[in-house]
Amino acid sequence: MFQPVFTALSSLVSLFSLVCLVRIVFTWIPNLDSSPVGRFLSGLCDPYLHWFKRFSFTRMGSVDFSPILGLGVLSVGAMTFANIAATGRISIGVILAGLLQVLWSFFGFFLGILGIFLFVRLVYDLIKRYEYGPFWIMLDSFLNPVISRVTRLIGRGKTFSYRASLILTFIVVLILRFGLAFAVVFLQTILMSLPV
Repeated sequence: MFQPVFTALSSLVSLFSLVCLVRIVFTWIPNLDSSPVGRFLSGLCDPYLHWFKRFSFTRMGSVDFSPILGLGVLSVGAMTFANIAATGRISIGVILAGLLQVLWSFFGFFLGILGIFLFVRLVYDLIKRYEYGPFWIMLDSFLNPVISRVTRLIGRGKTFSYRASLILTFIVVLILRFGLAFAVVFLQTILMSLPV
């Protein structure tokens, strides 16, 4: 008898997730963000999205990834409610798989963005363009802490050129992104099959 309730909850959470996604897009366009619709979406979504700003690991330099974490939590909520509606029971395995998906949705997105930025920076370095505008300064402020950490960890005291460090970090990020994606799918399959 509770299945229609959980179906409705899953739909509502999915709808709210979509509204929050629209709100995030609006923040990229000042004219839309300050419009009546933008202000309405701000009042509706910002209290929820801003709650995740308290987690310091969601920030890398001037870039804030907390909305991704917020959307991931909503996705897990919708999936959990949908599973309860379909099976008629609450499964610990499904909940754990959902929590794993939240973590992966955040870190997977971060690794994907990091890989794209590293690739862009590497191409810029390879074509020998030495103009150094505000965008590249901002990009380097985001990438350099990661590059430094990876180089220190892998190189073990060896000195690398900046280009070699870029290539090394890009390869490590690619391996992590696809290796962890495979591991997460494998673990989720195990968790979803748990009898409780």
